[in-house]
Amino acid sequence: MKKNLILLASSILIIIFLLEFYLKFFGKYQNLTKHNLSPSEAIYERSHSSNHNYKHPDINYIIQNYYDVDGVKNFEKTPTSSKKKIVGMFGDSFTENIGVDKEFEYSNILNQNIENYNIVNYGVGGYSADQVFIRYLKYKHHDIKYLFYLLMPGDDGFSTKSKFYSDGKYIIDQPKLSLFFQAIGKLNITYFLVDSYYFLKSILSDNYSSTETGNYNSILSNKIYEQFYHQDLKKCKHLQKKIEYKDFVDCKLGLFNLLKIFQSETENNNIEFYVLVYPDPNFVNFFEEVLKLEKNNISYFVLDSELVNNKKFIFKNPFDKHWNEYGNIVYAKNLQNIFSKLGLDSKKIDINKFFKKVDTFYANQN
Repeated sequence: MKKNLILLASSILIIIFLLEFYLKFFGKYQNLTKHNLSPSEAIYERSHSSNHNYKHPDINYIIQNYYDVDGVKNFEKTPTSSKKKIVGMFGDSFTENIGVDKEFEYSNILNQNIENYNIVNYGVGGYSADQVFIRYLKYKHHDIKYLFYLLMPGDDGFSTKSKFYSDGKYIIDQPKLSLFFQAIGKLNITYFLVDSYYFLKSILSDNYSSTETGNYNSILSNKIYEQFYHQDLKKCKHLQKKIEYKDFVDCKLGLFNLLKIFQSETENNNIEFYVLVYPDPNFVNFFEEVLKLEKNNISYFVLDSELVNNKKFIFKNPFDKHWNEYGNIVYAKNLQNIFSKLGLDSKKIDINKFFKKVDTFYANQN
């Protein structure tokens, strides 16, 4: 038995060695092995120049999302970095919105009705306030004129080890991988396996991404860091009564410091900064308590309560509580009203007309 196991292990090692040897000279991954694996400062990122297919939560329909050369969700051919007068929407999965058809996605609706500005969706699912800020730092060189941050329950529970202080200073954590994982990143067979994974998933699953081979370094780096290094740092659970008073105060203070720093950084780039508050009553109260910690000039808007109270605007799938097509239309209308207050006028969105289009869209898929 022992000899058989040794023989099997030896055979596997020989096959791996031969495959690595072949790929080194005849494969397409040689350039990838020249780079060290380096995780991004934000835990979750979308690959540049990639397509993401996602099965609609409620109907048998595949949503196609495209991320441009800048790694930003984009419905147009023009790269985000080339766009002018950007109104940037930052936040988590409610902002990114991968489960809604393009025609009814809020940023696309707004772009069809506004002139002189480009609405850009910088959202990424799984984000928290610290990651949103890190993502802003990544794209602050873009021509952003207005920045709207959709603040959600749980955003006070930071997901990185970055620090934000009352004096306006901050430290962004620089994640690193061990020598063992760096060694794995030097093997051609590693990227062959990543390639195989993408191929198989495209065949077996409706939810899959297709991306350029050049993204494999960053994809692998982030996935390794997420699986083996990242611990759940979201310790702030302000809606739970059992939370310790000190932790509750620390959570509020951490969020307050970040929002002040966020605003200061945007103002330094001549960007107008606004917070959009998810309209859950408990969360709104929590946010307003945060702002009472110190004198501040943070501008915010509380979204319409119907985005929480009206079940028609949320996916029926019990495992997905995001806004559906109807919710996106209402959200777009809500944003349009906010834009109007700031002088960003656009054509009025006919909600009833859009609702009828959604009715037809759903009927055609059933």
